[in-house]
Amino acid sequence: MRYIVKFFAFGFFLLSSSISVAQTSREELSAVKEKAGGNYYAYPTPSGKLTPAPDGYIPFYISHYGRHGSRNMIDAIDSKEAREFLRQAESDGKLTKLGKKTLLYLDTIIDNMDERYGELTQVGHNQHRNIAKRMFNAYPQIFSEAISVDARSTQVHRCILSMGAFCQELKSLNPKLKITNNASQRDMFFMCNDIHLGAHKASDNQVRWHKMYNAFCEQNNHPERLMSVLFTNPNYLKADKAKSLSRKLFNVASDIQDMDGIGFSLFPLFTDEELFDYWQSQNAFWFGWLGLQADQDTREYEMAGNLLRDILDKAAAAISSSQPSATLRFGHDTGILPLLALMHVNNAYCRVSDLNELYKKWADYKLIPMAANIQFVFYRNASGNVLVKVLLNEEEASLPLKTAGPYYQWTDFQDYYEDVLSHIPNVRSSVGNK
Repeated sequence: MRYIVKFFAFGFFLLSSSISVAQTSREELSAVKEKAGGNYYAYPTPSGKLTPAPDGYIPFYISHYGRHGSRNMIDAIDSKEAREFLRQAESDGKLTKLGKKTLLYLDTIIDNMDERYGELTQVGHNQHRNIAKRMFNAYPQIFSEAISVDARSTQVHRCILSMGAFCQELKSLNPKLKITNNASQRDMFFMCNDIHLGAHKASDNQVRWHKMYNAFCEQNNHPERLMSVLFTNPNYLKADKAKSLSRKLFNVASDIQDMDGIGFSLFPLFTDEELFDYWQSQNAFWFGWLGLQADQDTREYEMAGNLLRDILDKAAAAISSSQPSATLRFGHDTGILPLLALMHVNNAYCRVSDLNELYKKWADYKLIPMAANIQFVFYRNASGNVLVKVLLNEEEASLPLKTAGPYYQWTDFQDYYEDVLSHIPNVRSSVGNK
């Protein structure tokens, strides 16, 4: 019952913060086109604006979950299939000057990614080094001593390398740090747990959702103008192939910002309206993936229950200790996004019926850019009272607790999220993992 009451209280909080939520707009994407890449958006530089801790409170523990840094595309499908469309058109003498230039660009991109698909790039490596440096400098009370740092990663190469870059930077700033690194299958149940994902795919509501989503994607795919500037005959490709090519080029364009030394962008191929429409479809995908669309009957974000359990357990252990410490976790967008929704961080949890209105309330690039991270910073005063501050992508974030942030009472934090976890079955304790 407490969870239900707090949930509705949070609804009033969302209403009161509607102005900030509504900042997602065509204008925002037009100003920074890279945001149209959604989860491919390269990590932005944080504002650095942080509220000082209340008098007498000293940071003593940081709990963190970070997505891997910028990577190459997972596979060659989109880039190579787009290139084949253009190669065939070139062979048929149907490419415009822009079409030929785009073909050369695709050659460069494919050559750059060859045998490195899905791998962390130097861009991603630098993102984690910079995040680590800012964390170190922001909390010298924690990192200036020979503290223990427990760093864990999923077993995916790019996540392990992200952990390595982060920890290497910390170690360079203080060689006395005692850092342990793990990338074990044993930790996967909380690091990136998708065991229940898709369990409701066959339900009537899920079938309706997929039909709605497919129709939404169809309405947002208008390749006609792009075909007219790539090909001498705008009808060179049939409608279905034109839509396929346009979408593939958008996908490739989105990832260029994450690659090393490319030196050009494919976003200029698209108008601002086209970028907005393609982004809307991608944004809706992630929203539905979590089970947040109003007609869905899933709660896929509850897959983060074990991760939240780990955060609470390890925080309790750190609070009981007299020594500062840090817990670092390195995983995926599919790890951090459910956690954000489950915890109602900022507007990560919301319900929308009309996908055409989704962009006003929910934006993937604000939640899961490359190197996305959430940091829980714990403070204690001389009397032993503990406060918690949460940072999303290094910006102060809000939680649905009874007191206003950015500093929350640990007891309120613990009580609220223990109540949340009490409604999720099969949550396992992980504090004892070695």
